[in-house]
Amino acid sequence: MSYKHVGTAADLVRFGCSLRVECTHCGAAATMSATEAVQVHGRARLDLLPRRLKCSRCGRKAAKLTDLDPL
Repeated sequence: MSYKHVGTAADLVRFGCSLRVECTHCGAAATMSATEAVQVHGRARLDLLPRRLKCSRCGRKAAKLTDLDPL
C-alpha cells in the first residue's frame, strides 16, 4: 500500500487528483480540477490556498479543502 503526499497544486496534477472546496459558512461546495488549482495558486503549498478562495454564494473567505483521489 502506498500513500500520496499531496502538498502543492503541482502534486494534484501529478497524481491526477482534484479538490473539493466547501464554504464553512454557508455550505456551498464545488470541485476544482488540478489544472484550475494551478491556475489560481501556482506551485505554492495547498495549505495557503483557502486564504485566496472566496465563496461565490456568500462572499466569505471560509474554504475547507479536501483532496479527491481519481476514480
